[in-house]
Amino acid sequence: SEREAMQTRVRSVKLEVKPEPAVKKEVIVKAEETHIKPEPASIKSEAALIKLEPSTAAASKTATASKKRARPATAEGPSAKRMLPQARPTEQECRAVHRALATLHPEVMERVRTERSGERGPGGGSCGRRACVLDSLVGTILSQNTTDTNSHRAFSRLKAALPTWDEVRLAAPEVIEEAIRPGGLAAIKTGRIQLILDTLHRERGECSLEHMHALSDEQVKVELRGYKGVGAKTVSCVLMFCLGRHDFPVDTHVWKIAIALGWVPKTADRDATYDHLNAIVPAEIKYELHVLLVQHGKDHKNGIGLLRQTLSTLEE
Repeated sequence: SEREAMQTRVRSVKLEVKPEPAVKKEVIVKAEETHIKPEPASIKSEAALIKLEPSTAAASKTATASKKRARPATAEGPSAKRMLPQARPTEQECRAVHRALATLHPEVMERVRTERSGERGPGGGSCGRRACVLDSLVGTILSQNTTDTNSHRAFSRLKAALPTWDEVRLAAPEVIEEAIRPGGLAAIKTGRIQLILDTLHRERGECSLEHMHALSDEQVKVELRGYKGVGAKTVSCVLMFCLGRHDFPVDTHVWKIAIALGWVPKTADRDATYDHLNAIVPAEIKYELHVLLVQHGKDHKNGIGLLRQTLSTLEE
């Protein structure tokens, strides 16, 4: 069969990078995203702690034909907005924070100018900043619960081992897992990626998402949120970085800084924060404000002391 022939061929692929030592972690599943925190070496195995529907090994080859989307893609479903009952941040606050962060991180503004001029290399910068929509989606999935460096390594290794998405679709799960191991949660991510590819091949006859260029923002959200493991942040990254839409991804850094600034209540989760800020932040500064907040969060551990000082200085 086509799948068996492809599996025979991909098993012969030799990865040049040696497998990295396993890091034992506790995996906590929370809504759309899987969060990880380090745990002592007493943990017996990563697999024993992962409490998700079986996606390891792509749920088995015999189940491929019956794979369905985990959530219905309806307008009232995945993309339903949850607005918070507060008026902050005002447009003035958004612009003031944007100005202060641009003052603190001029290198980020220079990088943004380079990216917008088209001088960035393929796959450079953010996980979702790729020309091919499917590349962007898979790259963002690989970025979940890991660093940018590790997710880029995982994506590069995957493309080196299996250059086309059809090869990834037909490959034995263990080949994919070995390639993306640097990004962590290899079995879970492999199952989700192959499920997306199987669904695209079954419904559209090819492994491609290029039709999304012609869809509205809401249509993109509804379709992508229909896939298991694809949450608001992942969709927003594809919209902003790949499709060039005015969207405002909320990752951990943006979320924690927004809470610290009082833009959202401490009880707000990331999805509610996304819906709230995406509707309020001025469209023309969404891209820059997002990357500035992410960089500031990384550099200052999501602290806002220096940001507040800069805001006060600029107001004088």
